[in-house]
Amino acid sequence: MPYVPTEQQSAIIGHDYRRHARVLAGPGTGKSATLVALVDHLLQGNPAPRVKLLTFTRAATGELAKKVSEHPAAAAERPSTIHSFSISVLLRNPGTGDFPEPLRIADKWEDKKIVLRTLARRAGVTVKKLGRLIPEMAANWESLQPEVDPRVDPADRAHFLAAWGEHRQVYGYTLLAELPYALRHALHDHPDLEGVDYDLLIVDEYQDLNACDLEVLRLIAERGCAIIGAGDDDQSIYSMRRAAPEGIRRFSDDYPGSANYPLSITQRCGARIIEWASYVIDGDLGRPAGRPRLVAADGSPPGDVALLAFDREVSEAQGVAALIQGLNQRGVPPEEILVLMRSDHNKAFSRPIKEALDALGIRYSDPDAVEDMLAEPANRRMLATFRLLSHQRDSLAWATLFLLAPGIGPTFCDHIYDRARARRIQFGEALFNAFAANFPDAPRSAAQVNPLMRGVIAWLDAHPLPDGTPEGGWGHWITAAAGGDTVPAPTPIVPHCSMLSMI
Repeated sequence: MPYVPTEQQSAIIGHDYRRHARVLAGPGTGKSATLVALVDHLLQGNPAPRVKLLTFTRAATGELAKKVSEHPAAAAERPSTIHSFSISVLLRNPGTGDFPEPLRIADKWEDKKIVLRTLARRAGVTVKKLGRLIPEMAANWESLQPEVDPRVDPADRAHFLAAWGEHRQVYGYTLLAELPYALRHALHDHPDLEGVDYDLLIVDEYQDLNACDLEVLRLIAERGCAIIGAGDDDQSIYSMRRAAPEGIRRFSDDYPGSANYPLSITQRCGARIIEWASYVIDGDLGRPAGRPRLVAADGSPPGDVALLAFDREVSEAQGVAALIQGLNQRGVPPEEILVLMRSDHNKAFSRPIKEALDALGIRYSDPDAVEDMLAEPANRRMLATFRLLSHQRDSLAWATLFLLAPGIGPTFCDHIYDRARARRIQFGEALFNAFAANFPDAPRSAAQVNPLMRGVIAWLDAHPLPDGTPEGGWGHWITAAAGGDTVPAPTPIVPHCSMLSMI
């Protein structure tokens, strides 16, 4: 269906890109589509302004990218997350970010199996305590002010901070939460920083930004860039990273003279749903007075909303499954059904629902399926080896291969760690130095390490990375290159119907 803007949306599309603006938009009001239409309109100008579209989550970025692809002029400007934007600027300006180089961010498996376990040993604390110490440290970056968790013992904090600084240098990793903070420092310290010379930054989901993100935008604005902040101050779900709706609420104070655009007509929710939501929203005493209420579009059905109560966990799971089955029978497409849970530690809430859906023969997509697949030892070995193709001394990749190989325990990795620490180099570099010297003074497990490294290095030499994107894409190239004892082929994908998303 072609995009036909409403009167409210047309005002945004006609905005003067040289001026700051705030777009306050409720759910289903066409915010993202309007922002993409604005980008498309601006890029058809002569000369076209330099525009960048940012958002917070990868999911929101993917949704925006899909909308952008439908607009010829805007399609060349792919949206980015705040974190990927930070990465692109920092990599374009080597030496401006205070992190180990080359930039390496551990994925969830590496973080759980390698980073946290080895860091806990080095800091002399439990992994459970790291679950408080790392968020406390990240909170200081995100809020730009000291934040102290009263549950943290000061001695543990001191040991952790010293150990973490050394540990990240040895294993050569950077935490995702560090990136906007590193960009903030680079903007402060380098007036000639490249990659931030835009005329306009359009920032979607502005209510999810924290103090550090907001200062990064302010510093870029000081270089002559206009900011459009779009979001909904009635919803902010990233309080764990110090995000709060106050950022979008005080936009007019941060950027005096900015324009304000409301989007208040929703195509997604019926009047009955809006009534329930408004009751909850009205309980926010900090909500600014005078903001237009969300209203349903003319002709929208009222919608169904209900509060269901069950006597126990099993009956609740069965009730949810029966409700989904009933919706299916009434013609609601399964892919349009989403089950949300506030938390799901050890899958305590999702597992009973999945079992109830299985009993009714209802298929669903599981958001943990990809992570579970990537955690399989064969797939993990394959990923680690392919990482070595881009950086043969990747510390976390070698640590992964040692962890998964029989007969090589943590004692060997601790030995290489101590060599790296003493020489102020990374684990991967210390490993290759010891390998070249035939592992002097190493534990007995070096006897298993030597043939493993020789086999991997031979495979890497026989499979150089192609210049540019290979024909058919990287997935096809990886699948074709993998196979054998050194680099296992990826495990087969189990056919699964994406009928229910559970988060």
